[in-house]
Amino acid sequence: MLFVAPLAQAHRTGAHSGLISTVSYVDPLVPGLLVRVLDGHVRLSVANLTKQDVYILDGRGRRVQRVPAGRTRVWREARVGANETKPEREGLIRYWQIPGTVGEKRFQIIGFLGYRAPAGAAGSDDGMSRWLIVLGALGGAALLAGALAFPLAVRRGET
Repeated sequence: MLFVAPLAQAHRTGAHSGLISTVSYVDPLVPGLLVRVLDGHVRLSVANLTKQDVYILDGRGRRVQRVPAGRTRVWREARVGANETKPEREGLIRYWQIPGTVGEKRFQIIGFLGYRAPAGAAGSDDGMSRWLIVLGALGGAALLAGALAFPLAVRRGET
């Protein structure tokens, strides 16, 4: 018997399904600073593997988050997310940047927010893709069963 597991979604995308925020790079590069967006477009995770404290700044240059040396902090970060309604088309919504400092050195975390229609939404072909995978798996199983049964049928015909 053949069982086909349902396809799992790669990740949840926060309050607005389909919105994904991504860190592109840190400028200038800060060795030991690892930044990523969690929950699609909701929280920012900063791992500080440097030997100095990292400070995340607001738009006016004031410190709003401190990440001690050797620690990781995660917080809700509105600058990477979206408050507007979902767009009508897939694609780039906007770029974003978040300033910070490590020691006396300033840097910018640079990223972008995009939209991709979630599975099953109008304009999404994920439903069709799932059916093609299921049909392909069934066809492959039938082909394999036939290939295994053929030598047995030939042997029975010889005796």
